[in-house]
Formats: sequence, structure tokens, C-alpha cells
Amino acid sequence: MGKLTLAGVDALRSRFNDDAACDGALAAFADPAALRAPLRDLLDAEHRFLQAEDEVAQVADVLRRDQKYAPVGRPSVHIVQLRKQQAATRQAALIARQVVAQAAQTFVRVSGMTVKAKQSPSEACAAWLGALR
Repeated sequence: MGKLTLAGVDALRSRFNDDAACDGALAAFADPAALRAPLRDLLDAEHRFLQAEDEVAQVADVLRRDQKYAPVGRPSVHIVQLRKQQAATRQAALIARQVVAQAAQTFVRVSGMTVKAKQSPSEACAAWLGALR
């Protein structure tokens, strides 16, 4: 079981648009019909978080590349704009991480999923979603 990827979460999102497939994955829980919405919310939050992480990595790569060849001294307007963009994408990723934590907490509470000691609900849900792939 590896880390969740954007392609894996997209596949799960498209698979769980169908109620029957969603109920099949939730069959181990008491009320699968009641868990459809929290599961779909969790998948949407994971999708947004993985997209935000990808954007952070892309902006960091561009900034690293452009700073490598920048002349010594005061940074250019382009570098300053890239740094502002990097700060904005990091902030968006932090907010997305909080949304994932809230969605995971809701899913764990509603489903009654057991969470191991020293494991966050986000980690438990990510492991469970990874096992569904």
C-alpha cells in the first residue's frame, strides 16, 4: 500500500460516483447509504489537497530553476512574483490539509472506523483509501 496519488484518488472518485460501487466499498460498515456523502467529501478533499501539493512542487521547481541563474544582488520582479506565488500555493496547501483533516474526522466519526493509537484520522482514512485501490 503506497501513498495516495492524484490519479488514484481520481479513479476512486469516478468509481464512487456510482451508488452501488460506493455501497460495495462501504459494506463493512453499518450503514453504507449514510456514508456515501462523507466518503465523497473525503475523496474531494484529498483530490484538492493532492492538487495543491502538486502546484507547490511545480512553483518550487520553477523558482529554484530561475533563482539558479539570477544575477547576484537585488531579486528581479519575476523572482519576487514567484516567491509570492509560492507563498500563496503553500497557504492553499495548508488550507487543503485542514479540509482533509476535517473530512477524515467526519468520516471516522460517522462510520465508526477504528483508528490505531498514535494515528490521525487522516492517516487512517488515507490507508483505508489506499487499500481500496
